[in-house]
Amino acid sequence: MKALIVYGSPRHKKSASYHIGENFANGLRRAGLQVDEIMLSKQKIHHCIGCFTCWTKTPGVCIHKDDMVGNLPKLQKANLIVFATPLYVYNVTGLLKNFLDRQIPLLEPYLVEKGEATGHPRRDTPENQKVFLISVAGFPEVSHFDALVTLFKQMYRGGRYIGEILIPGSEPMSMDDFQESYNELYKLIEQAGFEVGKKGIISEETRKAITDKTTYTEEEIKVFREMANKYWDSMELKDYSKIKLETIDIEPLKVTDSGMPAFFAGMAEIYNPKAVPGLKAVMQFNLDDESYYLIINEAECKAYKGSYSEPTFTIISPKDVWMKITSGELSGAKAFMQRMYKVEGDMKLLMKMNQMFSR
Repeated sequence: MKALIVYGSPRHKKSASYHIGENFANGLRRAGLQVDEIMLSKQKIHHCIGCFTCWTKTPGVCIHKDDMVGNLPKLQKANLIVFATPLYVYNVTGLLKNFLDRQIPLLEPYLVEKGEATGHPRRDTPENQKVFLISVAGFPEVSHFDALVTLFKQMYRGGRYIGEILIPGSEPMSMDDFQESYNELYKLIEQAGFEVGKKGIISEETRKAITDKTTYTEEEIKVFREMANKYWDSMELKDYSKIKLETIDIEPLKVTDSGMPAFFAGMAEIYNPKAVPGLKAVMQFNLDDESYYLIINEAECKAYKGSYSEPTFTIISPKDVWMKITSGELSGAKAFMQRMYKVEGDMKLLMKMNQMFSR
């Protein structure tokens, strides 16, 4: 059995749809399928010009001599085709639309009955060939995928279309710093791929688990919008090197201290100045009735107990919640959506924390 995964994102391997597709492919391989892939962002594919040459003068052969020449045989031989695409204006990306249009040489021009509608007969493709859809969207509601799913059900009707995985609110999934928070979801996606490879369908248990991890409540959607808007505000270019820092005349915390002081001293010790070159900032942490702050002065980072007058960035959280996040026990992104902690100030620094404080 051969599977072909077609990746439609212009972001290549930095895309959320790639992360989902990659883990789904791992499940297919575990089920014993031979998996090939087409990365459209690395290919040159002209758009179809509607000349019908592939139906008349050169049946099955397009006038364009581009990467689609090598793609068509892969499509013909695949028992399962998986399309992985982000949602662009409620549809596939332009890259994938060109790819879909250019499949016309695989069809014959004649009109035949296909189920309850008229269609074209296919040339030399497996009779049992199935199609599966993977899509991600920046919006948090799953209803945004309705038109896309309808498109694929229409294109691959007659029992060829076997299902989909739809992930709303997925923009953080494209960021390196957020990958760890999706580990549990990725395991479920791999299991879904395994089940499709074995039985051609995702079990209700696995589907429900994926849905539970990717569905937002009305309250979470409000927080999602708030977080997204803060993030876009923070994307304004800033010269962090010009931030003025107060002179602190108390001794910084040490790792030989006990409890939370030692924890924040440890954070300061593992600070990575390459994460945000030239950074000057103050990160304030208000945890229950205790407050700490980190002063970052380019390559130097020091921890102090107390409150800084005008921090660049403030995290307000119950102590146990923040400790679970830093230990990896709790997803920082999910905890934020559930209002388990709050952030004030420069959201860009929140997005960079994994890089700033890791070895």
